[in-house]
Amino acid sequence: MTFSRNTLRLATATLAVGALAALTACSSGTAAAKPDTPIEVPGTSAAGNAHMNDLYDKAVSGGKTDIVVYGPSVSSQKALFKAFTDRFPGIKVVQQDQPDAQSITKIETEAQSGNRIADIYDGGESPQVAAKADLCTKADVQTAPDGFEIPTNFDGRLTYYAMRYFVFVYNTDMVKENEAPKNWKDLLDPKWKGKITVGDPTVPGGIRYILTSLMVPESADKWGKPYVEALAQQDVQFAQSEPNVPADVASGRFPIGIAVYQGFYEDVKAKGGPVAAVFPLDDGGNFMSRTGMCIVNKAPHADAAQLYINWLYSPEGQKALAEKNKSYGWTPDAPGPQGAPALSKLGRLPFSNPDPNFNQPYFDFINAQFKK
Repeated sequence: MTFSRNTLRLATATLAVGALAALTACSSGTAAAKPDTPIEVPGTSAAGNAHMNDLYDKAVSGGKTDIVVYGPSVSSQKALFKAFTDRFPGIKVVQQDQPDAQSITKIETEAQSGNRIADIYDGGESPQVAAKADLCTKADVQTAPDGFEIPTNFDGRLTYYAMRYFVFVYNTDMVKENEAPKNWKDLLDPKWKGKITVGDPTVPGGIRYILTSLMVPESADKWGKPYVEALAQQDVQFAQSEPNVPADVASGRFPIGIAVYQGFYEDVKAKGGPVAAVFPLDDGGNFMSRTGMCIVNKAPHADAAQLYINWLYSPEGQKALAEKNKSYGWTPDAPGPQGAPALSKLGRLPFSNPDPNFNQPYFDFINAQFKK
C-alpha cells in the first residue's frame, strides 16, 4: 500500500483524534495506583509471576500503561479487561471496535508514518494483519503450564488464546426441545425446508468456514459436498447479517437458526429472547473458532501488551475467559463457560485453515450452491 506524505499526515492526524476520543470514552476505567508489593497471580509459577511483575514494573515506570486494542468486537470483552486491570492496578485497556479491513489499514498507516497507536490487534480465526511480517511481533508467554505449547500461527506472530463455539438455535415458543435439530443431518428433515435462517455463506463470515469444515478431507466421509448441496436445497434463508440470525429466530421470523456465534446468541438470550441453543454433540459436528491476537511491532505500550497475554495464559486468566468472556481457554485444566459442555465432550469439526488458497475452491463451491 502506497501513501503520499499528505495522506500520511491526514491519516495520522485522524488516527490521533480517534485515539484521543477512545482514551476518553472507551477505556476500562480510571486506573488505580500500582501497589508497592509484587502482584501474585493465583496458581501461577514463581517464574511466571516474576515475568509478569517485571513487565508490570516496566510499563508503569515508563508511563506506558494504556493498552490500545483494535478489533471487530473488542468492546464486548470489557468484563475480561476489567478482571485484568483489577489484578494489575494502573493498567488501562482502550478498546477500538472496527472491521478487520479498517484495523489492518490503520495499523499499516501507523507503521508507515511512525506514529503507532495500536498495541494489540484482536481478531478471529486468522487475523490477516499477522500475515504481514513487519506488522506484528511474537508474544513472550511464560505463564502457561510446563510442557504446554502456546498455539500460534504466522511464524508465532499470531497467538491464539481462546476458543469460541457456534450453535444451532431454536425459538422455544415454536419448537419443542425434543423436536429441535440435534445434528446436521436433522436439518435436512423436509419439515424445516424454508424455515432455517443463516448468515449469508457467499460473503466473509463464520458460516463459510463452518461449511468448509464439513467438506474438508477429515469430514468428507460423514458430510462432504453432498451434504452441503442437500442443505442448500432446504431453501435456507439468509439473515441480513450473522448477528441477526438469533434475533430473527427470537422474533419468530424463523424457528431455526444455524451456525450462530455464541456471543450473538448470548446477547439475544440475555435480553429475554425465547431462544435456546443446541450443540450437535451426537455427530461431533461442533464448530469452534480460535480467537487470536497479535502484538503490534514496536507497539507504544509493548510491556503492558505482553503482560496482558501472559495474564490470559495464567490459571486466573484461563478461568476469566470462561467466566467473563464465555469462551474456552487452551490449557489442559482450563474450565469451560457455564452451561456449555466440557471441552473434552465436544467432538468438533476441524479448525479453519487460514490459507486463502486452501479455502478458495471450497468457497467457490459454496457460492455455486447458495445462489441468491
